[in-house]
Amino acid sequence: AQYYAHQGGHGGDPPLKMLNRWFTRYLYEVENGVENDPKSWIVRESDTNDQPTPYPDYPHPNADQVTFYFAGDGSTAGGLTLQVTEELPGKQTLVDDVSITGRDLARAESSPNRLVFTTEELKQPLHLSGLSEIKIRVASSKSAVNLSVWMVSLPWNRGNRINDNIITRGWADPRNHKSLTQSEPLVPGEFYDLKFSMQPDDQVIPAGQKIGIMIFSSDRDFTLWPEAGTELTVDLDQTSIAIPIVGGEPAYRAAISGQSTGE
Repeated sequence: AQYYAHQGGHGGDPPLKMLNRWFTRYLYEVENGVENDPKSWIVRESDTNDQPTPYPDYPHPNADQVTFYFAGDGSTAGGLTLQVTEELPGKQTLVDDVSITGRDLARAESSPNRLVFTTEELKQPLHLSGLSEIKIRVASSKSAVNLSVWMVSLPWNRGNRINDNIITRGWADPRNHKSLTQSEPLVPGEFYDLKFSMQPDDQVIPAGQKIGIMIFSSDRDFTLWPEAGTELTVDLDQTSIAIPIVGGEPAYRAAISGQSTGE
């Protein structure tokens, strides 16, 4: 199996030469060695579809999950840290309002409708490849609530393409905290633990940006549109996110320090 990813939405065919090699091998059974080609081909952020970059596999074999913890006040902008901070962020509450787009929530310097936490600014590019997984503990003021999580590149100022600012996204229904097939009304004020993966991605975050995690409730583009006002409380002391970084923690530390990993 080989994997081809592009930046073209519903369009973006692979290069004709690549398609021809696949069809020649698997439709006409001509032994052309295509199965020995790189397993992953990715059209990088500034490339065109006829210039994919080859990689040995997807996710990148050198990608390791790096766990980040939450710190500070997410109503403005808290932090993402590699260790749990001495001053724990505790429980923080946001108010659902689907009339506000995710874009506007991410761009806001402060908001009662979302929580945002960011890494330090990257001094050199950082390659992410694979599935990010969040563990989160939440409570609702009502028997049902939406839960949305976006990973974004901040500040939100680099253009209009989706990969300019959105890294990946994920959604969960806390009523399905036991499993995807078991749903039950929430007890208002009671905390529930969830663990879910965000959409798969392979992206190089440029220097000068921060990786941000935005937690909010109803996503105008992807969830139901309930009446505004439900309160979603996140126990950030019991929340963390694992991000697949090519080169693992040493690569992240090098990116925020601007120094080589020494490899």
